[in-house]
Amino acid sequence: METMERTATPIERDIVVVEGSDARSYLQTQLTQDVEALDLGQSAWSFILDPKSSIEALVRVTRIGHDRLTLDIEPGHGDAVRKRLDGMLFRTDVRFSQTRWPGVAWRGHRVGDYSARAPIVSRCTIGGIEGVDIVGPDVEAPVGVPAVDLEELRIETGWPAMGAELVEGITPAMTGLVAATVSFDKGCYTGQELVARAHRHGAAPTRRLVHITAEPGTVTAGSELTVDGDPAGSVTSMLPSGKGLGYLARRFEVPTRAMCGATTVEITAIES
Repeated sequence: METMERTATPIERDIVVVEGSDARSYLQTQLTQDVEALDLGQSAWSFILDPKSSIEALVRVTRIGHDRLTLDIEPGHGDAVRKRLDGMLFRTDVRFSQTRWPGVAWRGHRVGDYSARAPIVSRCTIGGIEGVDIVGPDVEAPVGVPAVDLEELRIETGWPAMGAELVEGITPAMTGLVAATVSFDKGCYTGQELVARAHRHGAAPTRRLVHITAEPGTVTAGSELTVDGDPAGSVTSMLPSGKGLGYLARRFEVPTRAMCGATTVEITAIES
């Protein structure tokens, strides 16, 4: 991937604040990531799973105090995350509050040089692109720095979105994000058994997230894919440019060509 110039794009994130003397130990039993290992100010991506290991949410957990953490998630999904976690409490000192914070998504060359004072300062590299998300109640986008289309960048880097790639029945292994979201050195959490078993045996998921390329305007999200007439998967996101994401069944190798209705599409692996 070519070097990307430094950009700063305004974002919004739903925020669930979790605090109390049992906050860390409780989240440790609910998130796939090792919450207890987070240092003050440190962030990590994590899944919240149901008992069958299906993904309920992809969140970023940040330790902002000794017994105070935030979970940030795409706008519109904070309420479901809070209800899911709040509903599992039993005789624990954990309190929840919910809000929405603005932020700035820095992307591109030398973003690692950027520093800021905010509750969430999360540095990451996705698809070879450096990034820093600055999120907090008083964060404002800088003047004079170009922005980018974050949805286009999301598709290009193969990052799954709630309600598109992350829907009922999708497990961590299908997304390709296990290394970034799951700790295999922590104690039990909801949905752990199937995730750990698949990892231990090196089992390939029944389907995996892939890149899809089509002629502009010919394919839409929700369309079914076939290979040699056999059902092969589905399109989950598609840009007007013809670049998109979808899931491909395990029995089909990549790269490959598939049909989406009367349109031929190219299917390629997502580079980590």
